[in-house]
Amino acid sequence: MLEIILLIGFLALTIWAFCTNLIWGLIVLVVLGIYFYVKRYSRLCISLALQNYAKGDINGCFRWYERAYNHGMDVQQKITYAYYLMREGRVERSENLLNAVLAFPLKPELKYKAKSNHAVLLLKTGRRLEATEELEEIFPYFKNTNTYGSLGYLYILNGNLIKAKEFNFEAYEYNKDDVVILDNMVQLHIALRDYESAYQYVTELMAKESRFIEAYYNAALVEKELGKFEDAKVHLTHALTIRTTFMSSVSHEEAQALLDSLPTF
Repeated sequence: MLEIILLIGFLALTIWAFCTNLIWGLIVLVVLGIYFYVKRYSRLCISLALQNYAKGDINGCFRWYERAYNHGMDVQQKITYAYYLMREGRVERSENLLNAVLAFPLKPELKYKAKSNHAVLLLKTGRRLEATEELEEIFPYFKNTNTYGSLGYLYILNGNLIKAKEFNFEAYEYNKDDVVILDNMVQLHIALRDYESAYQYVTELMAKESRFIEAYYNAALVEKELGKFEDAKVHLTHALTIRTTFMSSVSHEEAQALLDSLPTF
């Protein structure tokens, strides 16, 4: 809608400029052409980047993203680019990009989104305490499924199970259908050694189409403890087909080791 309003405004300005003076009209027309070229070209590059990412061509994805960056990105596009960089382990570039975004005044929603991604980067680069503090800082103003999932996971990792239990149950009430929140509930009950309760959440989680390896690995951990070895084998076999990234907290080697540890009959 905003772009349509701008287009109408620019057209009116161009008509006025041509009516006033031919040279001014040509100058306005050139400026408008440059503006829309940059705007549309960046979007085209990002679209091609995401198409390459979906096909597994990570280098191709980032070549197109860099072209978009060099032509000009808005803040939201930079935050998204930084996320994909982080996802593929290009953390230095990702952190520099997020820090550059956060160095300027932003609308609250964009600021909190950038900080949320920055907190995840801190976690994935071994700065767990800083990650927790950053998420706790923004959480009162940016309560959503992603921040519930990230902070809930951190509380489990930090070992404060009383706080982890309280927060993750709150997250579950906030969104019972989110696979990250459900996986956190599984991990929480594994940490509490309450495998029967953990299995209730495994059942809910496996009914979803989870696309991350941790869901199937953690499900198999619970199933192994409960003697459900065939289910564990099925889930671990599927886990081995999922592509892992820098964001993954479980490797194929760990999934294979758990699979090899299951009894054979």
